Amino acid sequence: MPVDVQGTFASQKINKVRWIPEEYTETKYFFTGSWDDEVNCLKVWCIEKHNEDDDIEYPQAISEYKLNGDVTEIKFVENNRIVLSSSDGDVRPEHCSCTSVDVLEGDIVTAGEDGHINMLSSRRGEVAHSIIEADSCSIHSICYLKQNEIITGNVRGHMKLWDLRSPQKDKYVASFLLNENQQAATCIVHHPTQPHIVLAGSEEGELAVWDLRINTFPASAINTHSGSINEMHFHPDNPQKLLICSGSGNIWENNMEMMIRTSKNKDNQSVTTWMQLEDKNKIVVNSLMPNLHKSINTLDIDRSRILCGADNEAVYILRNYAF
Repeated sequence: MPVDVQGTFASQKINKVRWIPEEYTETKYFFTGSWDDEVNCLKVWCIEKHNEDDDIEYPQAISEYKLNGDVTEIKFVENNRIVLSSSDGDVRPEHCSCTSVDVLEGDIVTAGEDGHINMLSSRRGEVAHSIIEADSCSIHSICYLKQNEIITGNVRGHMKLWDLRSPQKDKYVASFLLNENQQAATCIVHHPTQPHIVLAGSEEGELAVWDLRINTFPASAINTHSGSINEMHFHPDNPQKLLICSGSGNIWENNMEMMIRTSKNKDNQSVTTWMQLEDKNKIVVNSLMPNLHKSINTLDIDRSRILCGADNEAVYILRNYAF
C-alpha cells in the first residue's frame, strides 16, 4: 500500500512536531511548535472526523499556548509531561536563546547560543549543574549517549564528548570535527541499540557516522541532501530505518543495513562495525513524499505514520508507512 500524504494548513511556520504517545494504539493527538512569527504557539491537535459521515479524519487544533520566542524543541520527560525550549531561553536561567534540548529518564540537558550547557532535574525543577562557556560559539545540538555522557555540536561543526561523572566534568573528554568545511552540526542522534554509534547532520546536507569505540574520525560521511539536515530519527520499531527531513523540502528513508559490516572476533563472537563507504551508491534511500520546495524542519514517528512540519505553514501526516 503506497504512503498516503495528508496536508493541513497550520497558519504558522512549524519548527517542531511531536506525537503524544499512546501505549497500545496509534495516538490521535500531537503537538506543534511554530517559529518566525511575532507571537508563536505551542498547539495541541486532535485527529478526528469533521462530520459523522466522513470517512477521513483530519487534524484539528484544540488548544494553544502563546509564547514570544521560536519553539526550538519539544521533548517528553514522561508520557504526560513535556519540556519545551524557545529562542528567548524559557528553559534557561539566563535570557539567552536555547538552541537544543535532550532528555533521559527525567534528566534534562540544554545548550544555547551563549555556549553554555545546563543539566536540570525535572523532578526538582532546578538546574543541577552548569558548564559555563562549554564552547566559544553557539552550540547547535546536544544529545545524551548514556546517563552520564553527552555529545554537543556547534555552529562550526566542532563536536565534543562530555563525561558528567568525571571530577573535571566541565572539561570535554574528546573532540572532533563534523567535516573540514566547518559546517554547523544541525542535529545529533545515536543508534537506539548501539549508543556508541553517533550520527550528525550538517547545514550542507552531509550525514556523518562515528563509531566512538574506534576513533574520532567519521566511519562514513555521505552527502544526502542539497539542503540542511534539520532533524532525523530512527524508527522506534525498526532501528535499521533512519528518517531524515531537510531544508531542501524532502523526507527520506535511509536503509542503514547497507552501512553495517558484521564479522567474527577471535572468540567467534559477532562484531558489528560501520563500514567505510567508498561506493556511495550502495546506500538505499527512498523519498517518502513529493518535494515541497520549502524547508521541512521537523518530523516524528508513530508506528506506520510520520508527522512533519514545514515552512509552508502546514503539517503533514504520512500514513501506511511500511517500516
